[in-house]
Amino acid sequence: MSHNLSQLKPELDTNNVRMIGVGLEELGLEEFQQGKYWNGELYIDTQKKCYQDLGFKRLGFFGAMGSVLAKKGRGLMADAKSKGIGGNLKGDGMQTGGTLVVAAGGKVLFSYSQDAPGDHAALQDILNALNISASADPAEEATADM
Repeated sequence: MSHNLSQLKPELDTNNVRMIGVGLEELGLEEFQQGKYWNGELYIDTQKKCYQDLGFKRLGFFGAMGSVLAKKGRGLMADAKSKGIGGNLKGDGMQTGGTLVVAAGGKVLFSYSQDAPGDHAALQDILNALNISASADPAEEATADM
């Protein structure tokens, strides 16, 4: 969840690391920004070109619904609700995303691709890729979907 990754923003800022998110549509963008679910730079790729170029897959209807109804999906929804994070089923819920950590010269230091909407890279893995020694709260293991 983007909200969890945003918790790393102060540590990333201290280490001169930019945090950039790429969304896939403008539907819900205003609510997303008003809810302050992302503290970094945000761009929208309505043609989903970067998603395709990075090999992020699209789920079929049954794959997407199965992910939402599975124990892990229900747990993520309950966690979001407990943090006051709302949501809806509007928009493209079939597109998976991921997390990339890219060095200033363009070298990929860390890459994570979702298999299902509830999958996320661990915050500590991101910090490790950046050689940042701060430890992430194990309870906050999720990062931004791309």
